Amino acid sequence: MCSIIACAGYCNVVPLLADSLQLMEYRGYDSVGIAILTDGGIVVRKGVGNVDTVRREKNVDELIGSMGIGHTRWATHGVVNEINAHPHTSCDSSIVVVHNGIIDNYLELKTMLISKGHIFKSDTDSEVIVHALEDLLRSRDIKCAMLELIKLLRGSYAFVALLADGMIVGARSNEPLIIGVDYNGRVPYFIASDVLAFIRHTEKALFLSNEEFFILHMSKKSRKRKGVYTLSIYDSNGKRVKRGLTEIAWEFSSVDKGKYAHYTHKEIHEQMHTVAKAFNVEVSYEFIRTIMNARRIIVTGSGSSYHAALYAKYMLSRTGLSIDAIVASDVKYSSIGSSDVLLAVSQSGETADTLSAVKYARSKGCPILGVVNVTTSSLARSSDMYVGIDAGIERGVAATKSFTSQLVLLYRLACMISGKDHRYNVSTLINGISSILANEYHTSRVADILKDVNDAYIIGKDIGYVIALEGALKLKEIAYMHAEAIHAGEFKHGPLALIDKNSIVIALNARDYTYEDTMNGIREVKARGAYIIGVSDCSSEYYDHYLAIPSHDMDIANILYECIQLQLLAYHTAVKKNFNPDYPRNIAKSITVS
Repeated sequence: MCSIIACAGYCNVVPLLADSLQLMEYRGYDSVGIAILTDGGIVVRKGVGNVDTVRREKNVDELIGSMGIGHTRWATHGVVNEINAHPHTSCDSSIVVVHNGIIDNYLELKTMLISKGHIFKSDTDSEVIVHALEDLLRSRDIKCAMLELIKLLRGSYAFVALLADGMIVGARSNEPLIIGVDYNGRVPYFIASDVLAFIRHTEKALFLSNEEFFILHMSKKSRKRKGVYTLSIYDSNGKRVKRGLTEIAWEFSSVDKGKYAHYTHKEIHEQMHTVAKAFNVEVSYEFIRTIMNARRIIVTGSGSSYHAALYAKYMLSRTGLSIDAIVASDVKYSSIGSSDVLLAVSQSGETADTLSAVKYARSKGCPILGVVNVTTSSLARSSDMYVGIDAGIERGVAATKSFTSQLVLLYRLACMISGKDHRYNVSTLINGISSILANEYHTSRVADILKDVNDAYIIGKDIGYVIALEGALKLKEIAYMHAEAIHAGEFKHGPLALIDKNSIVIALNARDYTYEDTMNGIREVKARGAYIIGVSDCSSEYYDHYLAIPSHDMDIANILYECIQLQLLAYHTAVKKNFNPDYPRNIAKSITVS
């Protein structure tokens, strides 16, 4: 997982590159690099750490140039060090490349290029791109070189190259690459892996299709005059592509933290608005009819989106439909056909495992339905139909508001299929969320208990077990704490052996149809001395600490309330352990490599 940004303008683009990379840090980072075309050639500054660290230590802001590229890396090939950081440089230093994805045949290409005299400096697969392009340009013009290059590369990639003669070129294959356009601005062109990189500057974009490449050329004779840039887009056969601008239609929330110390905290609090919006997004009759007419629905996702898929399995199976929930990376092992429907759930819409599942299902003739937050994403564009959850930008790596909006949308699908009124008492539900957030202090006090323990168990039954899985994931992701979700009915079948007086058990036990059965599991662990943190709308003598949620007669309300309490608990535990919840180690917002 990486972030790519490139700028071509009439002013110094260095601050724009650095600021854009900082906006995309939620996609993951372990090293950062920037390359600028100056009067003396291409200058590269890169290092290990986040954008602020590298920007300061490598004196990035002293650079000046009107064309440049930047990158944050999330390591796949090669350890985290300065040499493996992007951009990578050609032997003659006339080309630099940044890359997102994986080049499957990089060893084959590297061996071939070394035999031709190219000298490699890094351990990455990405470096083969810059040397291959350099080699091809010895005997071809840039268009022919790019055309040949994309034929050579196998795998998933989005790459951008900066050339010393005043060109930026790039291509994509199963990885996002978007061109932001502001013809009247001081920076007419942005190229990025995420629209967030340039949304502050323009809402107009060109979306490259798979296997397309572009050439952006600046005239050497008049670099200071407007109108000197020429952009050309080509398909994999070298045919010129004409494409109109797309108006990015997101209702973006502010990308600033405002009064909050962290984006994660801000986004947890935004849920009383995003949940309400998710109840109002449009779902077409055709979307519903496609689900209802399917022989079988396969719901898939990764991470939190897979937990949303599990929730969909519970809810949609109650309508009488045949439904399976399969983690995205396992869809390729499943039996799937043209009479089935794949319902793919994703926040970013760029997760490689999910897109691979879509590709596999498509190859079997299976219709694709998408549930997305980013309506301009690869998943949205590759779906036959999609619904946007309208949660806005989510900068925190751990899914919060996007997950609850997914739950609402999937709940609505089940209600619409069964004929149930899904709008019932939404205002009361939102007031309930508001009351949980207003009493956050109590959740923070429980975090004082969790910050000093290494293990916790979260229990629930039926759909509550899905929320237990999500809550355990949140504690792992941002508090670096081992947390395990256990079905409340399964303790006696093995896990009870782990329970003693040092055990912490978080029990999801809203007063609904699962209440008494869950209470039986609570009694089992309490009898072995466990410390019980109850998340419920009624207190109990079995709870050592009680996190209250409002009572509500709406099916989804308890699920949302429990989920938000667990999000707050994970957030405050992370903060009390002095961890930054926005940027958890070793993980990224959307994993765009398999």
